[in-house]
Amino acid sequence: LGFILGPAIAGILSKYGVHVPFYCAAILSLANAIALYFILPESLPPERRTVAAQGPSKLRLLIDSLKEPLFGTLNLVYFLLIPAFSIMTYAFVLFTAYRFGYTAEQNGYLFAYVGMMSVIGQGLLFGFFVRRVGEAILICIGCFLMALSLFFMPFIGPAQGGLIALLICCTVLSFGNAMASPSLTSLVSKITSETQQGSRLGIMQSGASLARAIGPMVGGVLLNNSVDRIDNLTVTRTFFAASAIMTAALIVSIFAVRVVRNAQTVS
Repeated sequence: LGFILGPAIAGILSKYGVHVPFYCAAILSLANAIALYFILPESLPPERRTVAAQGPSKLRLLIDSLKEPLFGTLNLVYFLLIPAFSIMTYAFVLFTAYRFGYTAEQNGYLFAYVGMMSVIGQGLLFGFFVRRVGEAILICIGCFLMALSLFFMPFIGPAQGGLIALLICCTVLSFGNAMASPSLTSLVSKITSETQQGSRLGIMQSGASLARAIGPMVGGVLLNNSVDRIDNLTVTRTFFAASAIMTAALIVSIFAVRVVRNAQTVS
């Protein structure tokens, strides 16, 4: 619901000034912090609370994780997925403003639509498909849908399918992400012992944080031309780069299916 309401609220508030959505976000964050302090209970009882020993850096753990056939493969897919999606989120508003002339309000509604499709994908479709094909196959399907939608995105314009084509492409992208991302975290959780789940998921999120920094930097370089403008070439190469990264993620995910099956056979 947050992914649906947030962009829509930001889009509506942007009519009253670009600063207003930030003030709204600040108020919501403050309310969240207050609620966490007074309402959220501590998950561990006092007798189980300990001070964590200083271990290797998160970057070291991330690099070491790639040496493990199963977890390393899944972690690599997740690491590739995040920058591709980050490039899209960075470039999307600039793309729609350049190609369609959309304002912040209209883009807010578009992101609300993407959020709604993600909720449908994760809340309704994910459970249905995971019971039938399993997480490993669903990762491949999700990566394929994301690579496909990112490839076709720059071909869409007012005279090339218009809003309908844009919504279809966004739907495919949302469903792809809704299939791949939860499948990756779910599968990592299943292959990891209870005592290591927090650590493993933490390593994945550390890699994702690094990837979220890489994605916009790559997108910023690709989306800009020599005269500091966006044009059809820069739009095309930006989305093609994101699609290429997702194609690499798809190839690794296909390999992951084999690794998962081998691990299941051994166990």
